[in-house]
Amino acid sequence: MKNIFMFATIALLSTSIVSCNKDKENPTIVVSTPENHTTFKWGEEVHVEATFTDDTELKSYKVFVGDADGNHNHDIGFMEEGTTTETSYEFHEHFMIPDSVASMAYIYFEVTDAEEKTTTEQVMIHFEE
Repeated sequence: MKNIFMFATIALLSTSIVSCNKDKENPTIVVSTPENHTTFKWGEEVHVEATFTDDTELKSYKVFVGDADGNHNHDIGFMEEGTTTETSYEFHEHFMIPDSVASMAYIYFEVTDAEEKTTTEQVMIHFEE
């Protein structure tokens, strides 16, 4: 009987230790380019580069150009979505600035990890003729 109690105690402690290894951190986003408040001319190409990381596992990402309220900007039309199971992902894309767009927009970054924790980041960019 004493051995059964000891075995049950060890099993319970082992289970609680293993379950403590869950994802404790939100994913992170580090935007390399463009810098906040960079100005681009109509017809220019925008280079977007960022690193997404998580302490255990990434799940998905979404990057798009939108207005101040987070609505997708259809005039520019840039939206990239993807999945990854790595702990780090290098995002690298380009898009063109069409003529006659509004003077300002945001590039939105959203990253979700395997535990459904989400982090967002935004960079304001400006446009001129």
